[in-house]
Parts: sequence; C-alpha cells; structure tokens
Amino acid sequence: MNLPMSVPLPNLPLPTHTDRNSLRPVLDRIAATTVMYLQESNYFLADEATPLLAAYGAELGAASGLMPDFLNFTAETQAQKHSLTVDGELARMQKILRNSLNDRVQYWSFGPLSGKASAIYDHCPVLRPICQALGCPATLAGETSIVHVASLNPISAQIASVWISQELNLASGGDAPFVFTFFTNMRAWQVLMQQHFTA
Repeated sequence: MNLPMSVPLPNLPLPTHTDRNSLRPVLDRIAATTVMYLQESNYFLADEATPLLAAYGAELGAASGLMPDFLNFTAETQAQKHSLTVDGELARMQKILRNSLNDRVQYWSFGPLSGKASAIYDHCPVLRPICQALGCPATLAGETSIVHVASLNPISAQIASVWISQELNLASGGDAPFVFTFFTNMRAWQVLMQQHFTA
C-alpha cells in the first residue's frame, strides 16, 4: 500500500518556525515514512526498524552542526550487514523508494544543479534552514518559476518540494513555481551540501 505523496506528512503540518526544535518532528517523520516504505518492500526485518529509528533519534539529538540525513545514516548502519559499500547500500534503498513513489522523484546524474546555489535562499530566506535540515539543496533555474531540489532520500526530496512550493507561493503572492524533484548519489549530494550550506 503506497501513501499518497501529495500529502507527504499526514497529520503533521509543516512548522511555521525553522529552528532545530521545530524541524526535528519533520525529520523524525521523514525517517518513519522512509522506514515504512522500506519495510513494505522487505528491506528491513520486522525487528530492525525500531532500534534504527531510536539510534537515528539519538544522532539527531546529539548533532550540533548539520542534522544527519536518515538515508545516509541507514546506509552506514546497514552496509556491513549486507556486505555492501555505503554507496551500494544507498543505491539499493534509493531504488526501492523511487519505485514506491512511482518514479515521482528522478535520479540526477548529469552534473551540478543548474542555477546559482544561493539564489533561492536570497529570494526566500526561510528556505535555507528548511533545505539545510532536510538535506535538500535547491536552486532557481533561470527564474523564480522553476526550482530544482535534490536529496539523497527521495522522501526528503518530495517533502522539500512541497514545502518549497508552499513558501514560494506565499512569497510571490500565489504564483506557484514548477518544482522538479531529484535524488542523487552520495558524492554529488556532499558537493551540493557544501556549495549551499557552508560559508
């Protein structure tokens, strides 16, 4: 059974504040939703999910800089169990999640996202802490009506795209942008995160 991703966080409205405490429930919900999809595809055994979510919650609580990405955290945890590299484990989970989302999030494999890294955050400053916490760098591609969002986790990318649309819609007085959502490999994601969120 697939959840309708048009409402990515059922029963949890997107917070109006973007401090760490306000964003934490969103990250917890992304983790739980990701686990649900991975369990439905038999990636996890029944008893693996609860301790993994608890360990991720502890990692979130201990993080002082960038908040850890759930899929990266899971890949690091699961790689040894499945005798794969972290990149191999990540690719395996991304494929499952993409199939669960009916290919609504595409794989970005052709260089950096188009557009200046800071343009969207200059245009709508509230998006910087949101995109940073969700691990979803975003760019304006040429103008404010086209946005590209990338993430390691297709679930995070889908949620970020909804949130970005909402914020840009408010900022522009109802002129909703086209948001294109992608997931990418570890190396490309790390480069994007550095370009977008380190000064």
